[in-house]
Amino acid sequence: MLPPGDALPGTSPPPAAVGLPGGAVREFLVAHYGELAQLSGDWPGTPVAGSGLGDAAASREVCTRAPVGSEDAPAELLAVCGVPDGAGHATAAITDFFLLRAAGDGADGNGAAGRGVIAKARAHQQTFGSLGAVSGIEVRRLGARRHGFLVESGFTGQGITIGTYSLVVPRGDGFHEAAWLRSSIDNAGMLADCPGADDCDGDATFDVAYDLAIDDSRPDADAYALLVREHGDLCGRRVDTVHRLAFDAATGTWAVPAALQREGCP
Repeated sequence: MLPPGDALPGTSPPPAAVGLPGGAVREFLVAHYGELAQLSGDWPGTPVAGSGLGDAAASREVCTRAPVGSEDAPAELLAVCGVPDGAGHATAAITDFFLLRAAGDGADGNGAAGRGVIAKARAHQQTFGSLGAVSGIEVRRLGARRHGFLVESGFTGQGITIGTYSLVVPRGDGFHEAAWLRSSIDNAGMLADCPGADDCDGDATFDVAYDLAIDDSRPDADAYALLVREHGDLCGRRVDTVHRLAFDAATGTWAVPAALQREGCP
């Protein structure tokens, strides 16, 4: 198998994605979030009345935007992350996802706002992470003409830390979670204060990382497989396994085995 990113002979990479003018995207944000909205930096407050974004008060910022369109149909994916006012340890971040296109580009007017830019797909107040924040969001190419958000979030409770990847992709006029799997699990914090206890021996210890890669070795494929390397110490044994996750076109999801969704020992 070729490493991800190395194309097979005879294949060619998809053309570079084309995005939208920054000024038009900012106008879209202002129409939804108010005059303080901007492309760089954060802003306080609630979305404007009638924007369809609810009334959650938060400090918001554009956490990622990336081009995903073509020369004749420019588009981009945009995520706005919000830290709710008064967020505590267990408070999830609120995230708004948008697939933006140029107005008049065969769009149906869903979410029209801002000069020349409309939301072809949107999802609001999606909850990820804790302490009102996510670890990171980035846009990834998931097929020759398929893109989505890779969201990494995590939570720590009672000495156990669990990290999670979520792939959030456009579907119809909204978004859906096409896959979720662990990014890491460990219980080092729980074990630190109980040496010698029955539930703190080596057979109860886990510290596992899950390295996610996109297999784009066939760049013209409609959907790329996911490659996940599971490695670390898992309850008395060493693991180092690579999982290949295929895309199911019928459900629009990647099939994730239970081993990549565990919270602790098998």
